[in-house]
Amino acid sequence: MFRRGGRVRPLRGAAVDPALSLALEEPVLNTLGGARLAELARAGSTAAEFSVLGEDDAPEGLLWHGVNLSPLGAGTEALEEFGRHLAGRSRRSSSVVGPRQAVEAMWAPMAPTWAGQVREYRWSQPLLVADETPAALADVGLRRARPGEESAVFPAAVAMFREEVGADPTRGDGGRSYGNRVTELIRAGRTYVVMHDGLVLFKADVGAIFGPVAQVHGVWVRPGHRSRGLGRAAMAQLVSQVRADLAPQVSLYVNDFNEPARRAYAAAGFHEAGELSTILF
Repeated sequence: MFRRGGRVRPLRGAAVDPALSLALEEPVLNTLGGARLAELARAGSTAAEFSVLGEDDAPEGLLWHGVNLSPLGAGTEALEEFGRHLAGRSRRSSSVVGPRQAVEAMWAPMAPTWAGQVREYRWSQPLLVADETPAALADVGLRRARPGEESAVFPAAVAMFREEVGADPTRGDGGRSYGNRVTELIRAGRTYVVMHDGLVLFKADVGAIFGPVAQVHGVWVRPGHRSRGLGRAAMAQLVSQVRADLAPQVSLYVNDFNEPARRAYAAAGFHEAGELSTILF
C-alpha cells in the first residue's frame, strides 16, 4: 500500500518505480538526472541524492540534489516548492541544470539567498537530438577509446573541461577524481576518439544513458585541427556508432554562444528539441 508523504521528502521505497516512470515520460529532457536516478535505484540508495513531492504512486516532481541540482517532471507548484525548500539550505551542488522554464521557476525563490554564490548563468543551451538518418560525411576514423589509452585521453578531457566549464578539474586532488571518471568511461566503452600518432584529435563521451537516450558530453577538437571539418564529420560518425553500441537516440546540449559548435552539430544532422539552462557556482 502506498503512503502519503510530507511535502519534499527523500525518495525511497515504494516511490522509486513511479519516480522512474515520471522521469521516463521525457527522457531527452531528463537524461542527465534520470541516468543518475536509475543508477542509484539499482543500488537502493536514491534517498541520498533524490527527493520527491506528492503521493508515492503519483509524484508531482523529483529533485536531484547530487553533484547537480536538477528538477525532473515537476510542474509549476512543485518547482516553486523545491525552490523554497532549497533556499533555506546550504549549497552542496556545483550547478543547477534542467529545462530552462523549470530552472527559472525553481530559481526564483532561491535567488535571494543563493545568487551571491553564482559564477556564471548560462540561460540558453539548445538541447539537440540527432536526425534519424545521420549526415553522410567523410570517414575520419572515429572509434571507441581503448583501455590503456587513458594517458592520451586525460589531457584532452582536462582541456575540454577548462574550456567548457571554466574551471580546472585537476585542482584539489591533482586530477585523481577526474582521472577516475575518464578511466571509468573508457572501460565502459563510452569514450570515442579520433587519434593520430598517439594524439587525440577529437574526443566525445556518452556521459549519460537513460531509457532510449544517450547524451553526449565533453566534445573536444584539438585546437590546431579546428575549422577543418573534423568535428562535424566525427559527430556524424559518432551518431551511427552510439546508436549501434549504446542507445537508439542521441542528444547533447550546447551553449547558445558557441556558434562554431552549433554549426558543426547542425552539419552532422542534429536539430533543436528544447532548451536547457545551467547556473554554475
